[in-house]
Amino acid sequence: MHECVMEKLEKRNLEPGTLNFKLETLNCFAMILSVAWRNVWRNKTRSIIMITSIALGLVVGVFYMAFMQGMVDARIESATKSELAHLQIHAPHFLDNNETSLVINDAKQLTEEIQKTGGVKAASYRLVAEPFVMAAHGTGGGRLVGIIPQMEKNVTDIAEHLIEGTYLEKSGRMPPVLIGEKLAKNLNLKIGSKINIQLVDLNGDLSSKGFRVCGIYKTSNTGFDEIYLFVHYDELQAQLGTSPEVAHEIAILADGGDQAELLKPAIEKLATGQEVKTWKELSPEMSLLTDSMDQYMYVFILIILLGLCFGIINTMLMAVLERTKEIGMLMAIGMNKRRIFSMIILESVILTITGGIFGIGLGTLVTKFFETTPINLSMFSEGLESFGYAAVVYTSLEPRMLVVISILVVITGLLSAIYPARKALKLNPAEATRTD
Repeated sequence: MHECVMEKLEKRNLEPGTLNFKLETLNCFAMILSVAWRNVWRNKTRSIIMITSIALGLVVGVFYMAFMQGMVDARIESATKSELAHLQIHAPHFLDNNETSLVINDAKQLTEEIQKTGGVKAASYRLVAEPFVMAAHGTGGGRLVGIIPQMEKNVTDIAEHLIEGTYLEKSGRMPPVLIGEKLAKNLNLKIGSKINIQLVDLNGDLSSKGFRVCGIYKTSNTGFDEIYLFVHYDELQAQLGTSPEVAHEIAILADGGDQAELLKPAIEKLATGQEVKTWKELSPEMSLLTDSMDQYMYVFILIILLGLCFGIINTMLMAVLERTKEIGMLMAIGMNKRRIFSMIILESVILTITGGIFGIGLGTLVTKFFETTPINLSMFSEGLESFGYAAVVYTSLEPRMLVVISILVVITGLLSAIYPARKALKLNPAEATRTD
């Protein structure tokens, strides 16, 4: 009964002696912490090696995550700025088979209304066809896009990726066409080369038209460069035989990639009866890449921490076995098992946190350096660009990832000490004190 009353008084802070009890607890913790700190540095060489191992492991982990995030961010930026934009509007079922007759009527007016919507940076309407390209040195397929250059410049950055020529500037009687470097190499084309584009018009007839190469562009995605050709909207509209001011798609650039989902409902209200899709819906592989990135990051850092965990366990177990007699004496003079357990846990946490501070700090500095200094992977450029990745990478590290890593480091230190601490608790004081 007395014990229950005392417990209630302590919980309610009604007993004056409670303050003394708390002070004693704090003093006890401070004493254990002090002992744990001295124990860590009793064998300086071993502790320094362990701290260095933890620090180096975390430097690698932090840098790798920042590097991979930088690659993904560059791929997303390339996909949204060069290829997809943030949202696209199509007639229902157009994306199923690119049927020429499935058009958006009054596309020009709709585009102007969309540009007035809050959160929209720019919009552009286009015509799309699947042509057969014939050149002097070969033939190929592709995707022909009829654009209005001044509007398109505000939505995509193809104009910034020109390596030769001009952006659809007419210099002769033949209409200009803009092609990718990969297609130019495949068909042995250069500035001024003539190509013949054949496609099926709105009436189902085969239509053929000659174009002259006015410019060659190169993005970080060779697959895109090999397929996409750009011509003036009017030229493709005349060849397809569609009505003026209609379009097969309207591309929309938002203020930011994360605004696409928020903008979609507003765009759907304006484009009644049309199909509105975000860049993630248009490119499922990009959606998978962004959604699974965090999972890859956590798996990688957990692998590193798992390796560090075994190293900490080994270090702490050696420390416990070397101090068997000392721990036995502490038990013999009345130090309870809970305090011995706490002492060993604190030793492990001190090692881990010390290594973690150095590792995360150094890793962050290295990452910050490469946020402004590019990592050149030009030797792997061909392979990377075939998957749409840039050969020049800037690291990108989110602050939340540092917080997550810090928490995981502390948890690793706690878990790593459990086995050595339990080993110490199993010691028999009488036998331990007789150990040499």
